[in-house]
Amino acid sequence: MKNLRFPRLERHRVAGTGDQMTLSVPAPRSPSGKVYQYSPNPEAVPRLFLLGDAPEDRTIPPGQRHRIRREPGAGETICPYSGYQGPDQDFTHFDDIKAVKDYVLWLAEGDVHDLLGGLAADFNRRQPRDALITMKMDVRTRRSPPPLAIREDLLRSLDCDVCQRAYAVYALALFCPDCGAPNVRLHFQRETDLVHQQIALAGQQDSEGRAEIAYRLVGNAHEDVLTAFEATLKAMYRHLVRQHLPDQFMRLCAKQVIGAAFQNVDRASALYEHLGIEPFSVLSPTDLEYLKLNIQKRHVLGHNLGVADEYYAEITQDEKPGETVRILGDEIRAFADLCLRVVTQLEKQLLPNRA
Repeated sequence: MKNLRFPRLERHRVAGTGDQMTLSVPAPRSPSGKVYQYSPNPEAVPRLFLLGDAPEDRTIPPGQRHRIRREPGAGETICPYSGYQGPDQDFTHFDDIKAVKDYVLWLAEGDVHDLLGGLAADFNRRQPRDALITMKMDVRTRRSPPPLAIREDLLRSLDCDVCQRAYAVYALALFCPDCGAPNVRLHFQRETDLVHQQIALAGQQDSEGRAEIAYRLVGNAHEDVLTAFEATLKAMYRHLVRQHLPDQFMRLCAKQVIGAAFQNVDRASALYEHLGIEPFSVLSPTDLEYLKLNIQKRHVLGHNLGVADEYYAEITQDEKPGETVRILGDEIRAFADLCLRVVTQLEKQLLPNRA
């Protein structure tokens, strides 16, 4: 058995020889070519994300270098949800470990089968043809297919606007998992792009005489702006409290404390005040009033089927109780743009030099 070899396994050999080989087996990829990653930080919610490829000739623009936490490339990965930074191998998904083990075992079984088949053939050739008693060795044919590992793409797929690395997350993340640049604005921009598409669909439905479904579509688009805005403000607030006031996290981020605070400008400002941050300082008084009006309109759309109540009529002075509130595509776009300005300004608090 001195010449024992494993040719299938040897295709993946990067070091060593014989039965002491070091193998390199690629992890399974999703249909878009991304690899599962699992954050080792138990405080990350959620923990699954996907990493894709980056252009070979990518460079960091000089004006963007202040945004990165590390030079992009192999070596370390950053949890996009929590900002935790650690060695690449710490982010290997447990399903991928199992998949690679299963694949290596399948290769080894194939090599052992071929080895036994060769021994059987040699044994059979050495049997005398005219002997009174002969023996024959037979090895059953291996029929098992290679193990199948199915990986699915997550819905939110992005390319970092700083290092161009492709990755995918659940709806919202804070950082690029490669260079560590804050990517919150990139995520919110995706939300506004989807809102614009909803408005375009509503216009198409309206032009075809489907006014009610068109109204429902623009109403949903308007609600989606505030839903995305609320989720973004909450995610950044929780991260910043954990980073700067860790001993107060349980108190300041308790469910009963946060509630629906980020659907209200004054309550959101009060929470961010603990961090010494005024999230709406980038807006003029007029813009801030417009933001507040649209937040209130969202409550009417979401909880009252778009019918104005006395409180909303009193705020607007041009809507009557019991009437359906007007929703214009341009107003929704302006609402989304104001929210994007707030998010863009607030994202600066996540920069490396602010940590």
